[in-house]
Amino acid sequence: MLRLWTPLSVMMAATLASAVSAEPAQLDIVCDAPVIMLVLGQIENQDAMRTYGEQLRQLPTYPEQQGYYQFMRPIEVFEGDWPSNQFVIGAKFPCVEAARGFWYSDDYQNIRPLRSGAGTISVSVHPINPLPDYVTGADPKRLFAEQEPQSNP
Repeated sequence: MLRLWTPLSVMMAATLASAVSAEPAQLDIVCDAPVIMLVLGQIENQDAMRTYGEQLRQLPTYPEQQGYYQFMRPIEVFEGDWPSNQFVIGAKFPCVEAARGFWYSDDYQNIRPLRSGAGTISVSVHPINPLPDYVTGADPKRLFAEQEPQSNP
């Protein structure tokens, strides 16, 4: 059977196709509950991960969403060995909706496939707890110099 495309069916198909890849609707809210986007990863293909990282750094999306890397690499390991092919990144955003604005943006979704085969990644978003009263104006009681990492008990 020969199927003819009418102008209406072409317009409906185009609308459905664009809706699949379009960004979600914008919210009009107060963005004042900071969160950390936690990215845990195991690298299986260093070159592919490097290419993905280079593209990620070129996106305007982090600054647009007021997100930034809070932490990336350990400065010291207290226990065990830090595997060279594993990483953890904490990106701070002013609210969970801004983190979603980064993650679900067309910019980010367009480069996300570059990670295919590069490794395994888990991403979650966590609230940032307010400082407890005992931290405000407090001085730590013990300050130690760097020590050798401990083994697991």
